[in-house]
Amino acid sequence: MEPGARSLSVRPVASRPRAIVTGGAGFIGSHLVDRLLSEGWAVLVIDDLSTGNAKNLAETARLEVLDIAGEGLDRIFSDWRPRVVYHLAAQASVPGSVRAPLRDLAVNVIGTHRVLAASTHCRAERLVFVSSGGAVYGETRRPATERTLPAPTSYYGVHKLAAEGHVIVSGLSYAIARPSNVYGPRQAGGLEGAVVAAFLEQAAGNARLEVHGDGSQTRDFVHVRDMVDALLLLGLEEDAVGIWNVASGRRIRIVDVADIVEHCLGYRLTRTWSARRTGDVTHSAISAARLRALGWRPSIRLYTGIDELVGLTIRTRPGAPFA
Repeated sequence: MEPGARSLSVRPVASRPRAIVTGGAGFIGSHLVDRLLSEGWAVLVIDDLSTGNAKNLAETARLEVLDIAGEGLDRIFSDWRPRVVYHLAAQASVPGSVRAPLRDLAVNVIGTHRVLAASTHCRAERLVFVSSGGAVYGETRRPATERTLPAPTSYYGVHKLAAEGHVIVSGLSYAIARPSNVYGPRQAGGLEGAVVAAFLEQAAGNARLEVHGDGSQTRDFVHVRDMVDALLLLGLEEDAVGIWNVASGRRIRIVDVADIVEHCLGYRLTRTWSARRTGDVTHSAISAARLRALGWRPSIRLYTGIDELVGLTIRTRPGAPFA
């Protein structure tokens, strides 16, 4: 067991609805766990802690340290008997999928299949799978809808799309979420869509911003709290089966994100420019009109979200005045 991990005796809490969150010690997963706990759910987290951190979890969450690509899920699921399974565990780095495509395949496809099999075995009522909007749709100059033909440009996108297929044929009541770039507290740079986190880490570390490519790439950013709202909604809509995009509907250039970071800091940063990363798309635009029809609305604008993150971390660091 990893340092800091909590041991688990899997005993369901009979008086409360139960959920399993795979990848629940990670960025999005831990925020989802917090929200479920606050709303009265008993939550079991399954995470191998390769990128997640047990410190992200409240003491009332139960943790099982396990790689979903391996064995052992059936017993855990059967003992816990979840009503809803939120499947977020993934190899979530586009460059990582290029460096080690077989590991990406093992986690994102085989691991997903194992989660589905365990969910079926324990008769879960609902499964919500977090896929990827940007990686699955590929280049999208016009906002992609759920009817847009997928065109992934990386192993990560290919394997997320394949995992969606396993979800669709599983026989479970399911919702597939295709998010745009999710950002917010607890995010680490280097994983899929983590541009904001990377910029803030660089600003705090050496007062520099590294831009891959020329910075004209466009992305849609959605705050993690809005993402969690979407996942909870999809988990409760048991009669609605299918795919839903989760996005703000506002596209912005990466260089403009860098400008927002500087403006929130109050000073200029040195910028460096490096080669475009293999597998990255140039333009990613996503429509969440279908999710909005269920009543979901993004509530946090990008400037507000970044300003909040800067205030939590590096607002007082010295630098050249912003002009």
